[in-house]
Amino acid sequence: MTPLARILTDSLQAEGSMPFSSFMAAALYHREHGYYTSQRLRTGRAGDFFTSVSTGPVFGQIMAGEFCAAWERLGKPDGFTIVEAGANDGQFALDVLTWAGQHRPDFLKSLRYQIDEPLAMAVSIQQKTLVSYQAHVTHDAVDTALHGCYFANELLDAVPCRRVRFTGGQWRELHVGLDADQHFCWLEREPEDRALMKRLAWMGNEFPEGYTTEIAPAVASHLRLAASCLEQGYFFFADYGYPARDYYAPHRTTGTLRCYRQHRAHEDPFDAVGETDLTAHVDFSLAATTAVQSGCEVLGFLDQSRFLTAAAAQTLKEMEQAPVAGTAWQRQFQTLTHPAHLGQKFHFLVLGKGVSGLPRPTSLTFARPAATADLLDPVFQAVEDKA
Repeated sequence: MTPLARILTDSLQAEGSMPFSSFMAAALYHREHGYYTSQRLRTGRAGDFFTSVSTGPVFGQIMAGEFCAAWERLGKPDGFTIVEAGANDGQFALDVLTWAGQHRPDFLKSLRYQIDEPLAMAVSIQQKTLVSYQAHVTHDAVDTALHGCYFANELLDAVPCRRVRFTGGQWRELHVGLDADQHFCWLEREPEDRALMKRLAWMGNEFPEGYTTEIAPAVASHLRLAASCLEQGYFFFADYGYPARDYYAPHRTTGTLRCYRQHRAHEDPFDAVGETDLTAHVDFSLAATTAVQSGCEVLGFLDQSRFLTAAAAQTLKEMEQAPVAGTAWQRQFQTLTHPAHLGQKFHFLVLGKGVSGLPRPTSLTFARPAATADLLDPVFQAVEDKA
C-alpha cells in the first residue's frame, strides 16, 4: 500500500466515502504524496507516458512561431503575454523562448511569459529550467493582459472528474469507499452536485444498464478563468477528448478514465495510488460552450496532425530544399503528427477574444467548420451557470 493509499484509507474509515473527484484530486495533487507533487519522472522513455513536449523541441518551436504570428496579427504590441497553464518542468516555455531569441529577437523583446502554476515544487523546477530567461518569465499573479496567447497542453484531462453509472433506470454517482477487506471499492450514491445533476438531466435516460462515464464540471471553471486572462488574443488547448455527441455515445459503456504507469495503460484507479497518473478525456463541447459564454469565439477544432502541419507549412517547404539538415526535426515532427503516434490522439481547441476582423490563423487552414458546429450544437449546454 502506498503512503497516499494509507492516508485515504484512514480518511474513508472515518468518513465512509468520498466522491471520485475528491479521490482523484488527492491522487494527483496531495501536498506530499500526489502524483504531480512528487519528484518522480513522469514523461519520456524513463517516465510513465510521452507528451508532445517530451518528443523534443519541435513542438515548442512550432507553437513559438504560432505565438509570434499572433503578435504580428495584433499589431506587434510592446507588451505581449504568453500565459501557460500547468508548465510541468518548464521545457515547453524554454523551447518557445529559445526559438524567439534565435529567430525573432524583436518578438522576444516584447514578450512576457506568465506561468500559471499552483504547485510550489513545479515552480522551483521551472525557475531552474528557465534561469536564462528570468527577465521574461514570471510566476506572480498579474492583471488581465491586454494582448497575448493562452496555452494549455494536457491540462484539462487532469481536472478531477466525477463518475456516474446508469443503473436501475436512473443515474447514480460513484463514490469511493472501503470493502470488508479494507480495499478501495465503488459505492453508488444519489447525485447531489448541482452542476452534475444539470448534465445528467441533459443526457437523459437512453443508456444501457451499467453505462459508466465521467463528467468534469470543473472544466467550465478552468475555461472561465482562462478567458479572464486576456483582453485580446488567442487561446490554445491541446488535449485528448471528444465533442459531447461522441463523448456520451451509448456505445462508450465504460467511460474514458485511464491510468498510466511505466507506459502501461489500465482502468484501475485504485492501483498504486499517488504513483499512477489518472486522466479522463475532455468534453470539448463543455469547454467550447463555456468559452463562448465567457466572451470568446471558437476559431477551430481539429486534430494535432492537421494543426501542426498547417502551422509548420513554411518550415516544411524549406525542409524540401535541405532534407538532410532537417532529419532530426522531421523525426520529431512525424511523431507529433503521425496518426499512429500523437497526430490523432490529441486535438486543438483554438479560441479568439477580441480578434474578429483579423486574418484567420494559418494553423487553422485544415479546420472544418462542421467540427466547430458539432461542438457548439445548441443541445450541448455548459453544466454550470454563466458566471
